[in-house]
Amino acid sequence: MAAKKKKKKTNDDKDTKKEEEDKTKIKRHKSTTLVRGTATFDNNKRVDFVTGFRKRKNTRRKKAATEFEKKLKEERREAKMNKRRTFREMLGLKGDDDQEEEEEKKEEKKREEKAYASGVSVVIEGL
Repeated sequence: MAAKKKKKKTNDDKDTKKEEEDKTKIKRHKSTTLVRGTATFDNNKRVDFVTGFRKRKNTRRKKAATEFEKKLKEERREAKMNKRRTFREMLGLKGDDDQEEEEEKKEEKKREEKAYASGVSVVIEGL
């Protein structure tokens, strides 16, 4: 029987194995945050968040629709005012109506109304 020669391990073999292990390991940096806390899990809040996409999307749509309606109303109003103004200019009339319309515009700017998703509406006057 032939005797098997045992290969002696040298320091070079050990070094190469360490280098290979170092390459495969992911080096992580230490956390620099000083504040540490605990995370809590609330299943009800999670369910509300996950199922609430449709609700939030619908509220955005409603809000956009109301804003669009307000803009349309304002544009129609402006068009009527311009039509009246040009008609008066053609007739050569200029009266108190123009001043009243300007005062109405100023009053509208002073009053601002905001409606929030929670159902609360806030009226801000005097801006």
